[in-house]
Amino acid sequence: MIKLDGVSKQYLYGARVFAPVDMTINDGEIVALLGDELSGKTTFLKVVAGVTDSEGKVLFDGEPLAKKPDDVIMIFDDLALFANRSCYYNLAYPLKIRGANKDEIDKRVKAAAEKVGITASLYFKARKLDSIDKKRLAIARLFLRDFKVALVDDITRGLKKEDAKTLWQEVAPALQDFAKEGKIVIFATRDKDEAISIADRIVVTHYRQIKQIGTLEQILQNPSNIWAAQAFDEDYAFEKAKLNIADGKLVATTEDGFEIDLSHLDGKVIKSYIGQDVYVGWASDCYDVSGERKAKVEHAYKSESGYILTCGNRRVKCDEKLAETGTLPLLGKALLFDDTNENSIYSRS
Repeated sequence: MIKLDGVSKQYLYGARVFAPVDMTINDGEIVALLGDELSGKTTFLKVVAGVTDSEGKVLFDGEPLAKKPDDVIMIFDDLALFANRSCYYNLAYPLKIRGANKDEIDKRVKAAAEKVGITASLYFKARKLDSIDKKRLAIARLFLRDFKVALVDDITRGLKKEDAKTLWQEVAPALQDFAKEGKIVIFATRDKDEAISIADRIVVTHYRQIKQIGTLEQILQNPSNIWAAQAFDEDYAFEKAKLNIADGKLVATTEDGFEIDLSHLDGKVIKSYIGQDVYVGWASDCYDVSGERKAKVEHAYKSESGYILTCGNRRVKCDEKLAETGTLPLLGKALLFDDTNENSIYSRS
């Protein structure tokens, strides 16, 4: 079990990467770090691995993880390969520095190469490999020796879409197998589909901040902020409205005068927001397409699950192709956020 106790990172020039984090990661758990480039994912992994200084404590089974380097394997996004050395050398090196004998090294290197499908390239220089095989060479390190924690940093980054999909289909089952053995797996990605595919929990990062930690269901149903919602729905809608009580129920009145029924949030909203401007947010598949506020559909695209309708800066997901669509949320589907910091303003169970 890994326990993060008040963990944060501040650089010498003052920039802070995520506020103090308290988090427990259990044996056999897979955690995804989901965020754009420079959102803090790599720093988070390095802090957990103990390869960069940080504030707070990172404990593994009650002891500092940094004191247990052999329990951790980290695959960096830059791969950290010896470009002018053979693939064999790249795999043999970490075993050699740990004192393994020649026969044991040979056995493990060849077994790891076979696992990832690069046996035929073992004696080529690493720089001669194509992009996807360089990634496979880095991944092969996971099969060289036993470990308790695997940290994998954005392994599909920089690949063409099809190559990224192919590689992930190879890597994901291996990471799941490690978790079944009781190992902890933490991986970083910019692809929400990768995060969703195998993670037990997801850490949403944005601009060096952790926006939310939770299961996919928790984040979708109760996003802590608009950024967390948009991590899984880039077309997540939100607009400014004034929050009030009308006829005994909670409502939000949009800037163009339409009223949104928020009775499903009665008693959940922080009282000081009543009478104030807020953001009302909802998922792109939660529009009331037959609702009273209409907009002309400019374009309609067929998708795997239905249609995507565009009108202005909105993208509405629905089951049918329409000439016009409602642009307000379905009853019971809207959530509320602070209009300044974009954090949710209702209590979550």
